Amino acid sequence: MKTFSIKKAASLFAATAIILSSVHSQSLSGYDVMKKADEVPSPKTSSYKATMTLTDKKGKNRVRELSMKTKDYGDVEKSLIVFATPKDVAGVGYLTFDYDASGKDSDSWLYMPAMKKVRRISGTSKGDDFMGSDFTYEDVGGDRDLDDYTYKLLGEENAEGFACYKVECRAKDKSVKNPRYIVWIRKDNFILTKADFYDKQDNLHRKLVCSGIEKIDGFWTTKKMFIKNVQTEHSTVLEIKDIVFGLDLADNMFTQGALERN
Repeated sequence: MKTFSIKKAASLFAATAIILSSVHSQSLSGYDVMKKADEVPSPKTSSYKATMTLTDKKGKNRVRELSMKTKDYGDVEKSLIVFATPKDVAGVGYLTFDYDASGKDSDSWLYMPAMKKVRRISGTSKGDDFMGSDFTYEDVGGDRDLDDYTYKLLGEENAEGFACYKVECRAKDKSVKNPRYIVWIRKDNFILTKADFYDKQDNLHRKLVCSGIEKIDGFWTTKKMFIKNVQTEHSTVLEIKDIVFGLDLADNMFTQGALERN
């Protein structure tokens, strides 16, 4: 069973919501909240384009255009990200197989046109920055396993104008890049609103804010994510557009061979 990741809860992309049940908040534990967030239903397929803007501490921007497609097979969700512009990243592809089975790590591959080869992203590399952004490979391509963390409900708090559950998540494996993070999960639909990530020394490392949350074709969708590395003062904004759910996506789109053809 999988739990919070930027890809699922904030949607790198699209996430969907369920309506809060009649269970009173007092009876929900931190684990309960994260399990409900994890179990939010998602579309079988999704397709969209995105603009990724990277800003350094001097205010200099780099803008990238990319597309992403996902397909849920039940026991595995496959996703493909392809960069279109600028020229230095055009054709770069990132493929992920995210398994539903508890304890089974996701598989990820990166294709760099300059090298003309597909490289597997190992477990030790999944905490690295994704293409120079402030998202990690794990953020964009694989859900964190629910059973790999312990959870504590810190209370209820408004975030970005919405009533939220505030949950602390601690990794059982202390070697991960962010062994502790705090999330604000909306009470009305269990969608991620913001998150604070802490490094191994328990210093604040990154801050994420999700906005532009609206319902598209019956699915709650997060259309904008802002994440900042507070230690380097570098930030990334991801804005999603041209969102389509339910397309008939061919299986051969989600293969290592397809990475080289995009």
